[in-house]
Amino acid sequence: MVISVRPITNEEGNKLRRIVRHGREPVEVRRAQVILASAQGFTPPNISPIVGMSEGYIRELIHSFNESGMAMLKPSWKPGGNYKFSDKQKERLVALATSRPQDLGLPFSQWSLSRLREAAMKQGIVDSICIEWLRVILDEAAVSHQSIKTWKDSKDPQFEEKRKRIEELTRQQSNPPVVLSMDEIGPVSLTPHGGKGWFSEKQSDRIPSLYKRLGGTRYEYMCLNVFHKQLSFRQHKYKGGKPWLDFLKQERSKHPIDQDVYIIQDGLSAHWTPEIKAWAAVSRTILVPTATQASWMNPIECYAGDIQRMALDGTNFHDWIEVKQAFQRAITYRNRERRACDNPIWGSLRTDGRSKFRRPVWKRH
Repeated sequence: MVISVRPITNEEGNKLRRIVRHGREPVEVRRAQVILASAQGFTPPNISPIVGMSEGYIRELIHSFNESGMAMLKPSWKPGGNYKFSDKQKERLVALATSRPQDLGLPFSQWSLSRLREAAMKQGIVDSICIEWLRVILDEAAVSHQSIKTWKDSKDPQFEEKRKRIEELTRQQSNPPVVLSMDEIGPVSLTPHGGKGWFSEKQSDRIPSLYKRLGGTRYEYMCLNVFHKQLSFRQHKYKGGKPWLDFLKQERSKHPIDQDVYIIQDGLSAHWTPEIKAWAAVSRTILVPTATQASWMNPIECYAGDIQRMALDGTNFHDWIEVKQAFQRAITYRNRERRACDNPIWGSLRTDGRSKFRRPVWKRH
């Protein structure tokens, strides 16, 4: 029996895609990669080389998602100390935090922890409370400080059909058929890119805070061979139908002309020009669309965020040749790493019998 996540909603899929692409917490990003890959139709043996986890641990993550939903993405850390606030006080603090300050006659529209602490003491909810205890109480109630966001919902009438079609292709056990997944990263600018690293205390690396935005922008077109899990890319100055068609032809030329090639791509209008459709019809290329507003279905999404962080974080490139070389090094490294993970010896590295009895992090108290 194939273990996979329950059918996810389009909202959950888009949230997983944002975390994989732009998340900064490594644990959360890796777990989101597992869930997104499973939702795209990959089985635990196929997901294992993508995220560098054992198949057993991946199955535990999938089961946890099916039980707990998106909450399992964040690890649960226990705060220190004993509680000194009653349940009623905590409920009132949470209610205050989720209220609108302007409805209470206050001159600001959003709470900060210091303002929330001051208001809680003025209203007599608590006699005294420190900001850290306030943070712990809100975290236990699953209340966090978030940006106000817009949302998208897929109105595609063929949503389920497209999802199942992509899942059928990603679960192929042989090659051919050749299945490619393609998308672009960008726009990328010649500007300093922040990041994180290990440095001596007060001696972290520096990037300029003042710069001129020169050189315009570029787009990094990426392609994933779904069966072999190998990446390739091409840098282009523009995003449009003609450069995308050139990239399609480049990737299609790597396979025999008498062989069918399936290409999974999102619904961007530049990916579906009449020229592209005409070329696909005569080149034995089958274009497979993701559902509208559901680009998370595209398997390349599990890789794009990693490659972008690996190539750009902590850099200050001065020309596009350097950027191209950085992406090429990142992709070469990732391809070599995937080949190493496919080695049967790698699969035996986590066969310690004790691991199966280890309690998952998200279930620890």
